[in-house]
Amino acid sequence: MSGQFAFCFPSTSLAQAARMMAQNRVIELPVIVDQRSLGYVSYLDILQRYVKAQLDGRAADLVRTPLPEVRPELALSDAVRVLRESGRQLILVTTPAGMPVGALGVRDVTRAMAAAA
Repeated sequence: MSGQFAFCFPSTSLAQAARMMAQNRVIELPVIVDQRSLGYVSYLDILQRYVKAQLDGRAADLVRTPLPEVRPELALSDAVRVLRESGRQLILVTTPAGMPVGALGVRDVTRAMAAAA
């Protein structure tokens, strides 16, 4: 799990969200409000807006359903199964109250596998 992960707020501009995705090498960016995940914005959605010259919006305009969530105590193998079955690039690690404390992405799994080898 990455304890520090990229996220944005509903008021984040689409241009800023795209920069954050590029800087953090992610294609899905959680949208956080009141210490809970509202959903996520996708790089593909932002790219489609860019092609139409409509980048003046905010993350709230493109937010999709929430990312899958797992608890920190879940075994890595089970979290990887959730990640794989979700079809997402990222799942959130949250407290029982739903507050994100980290994220698990494909790169995290790759690093864990490399460290175990």
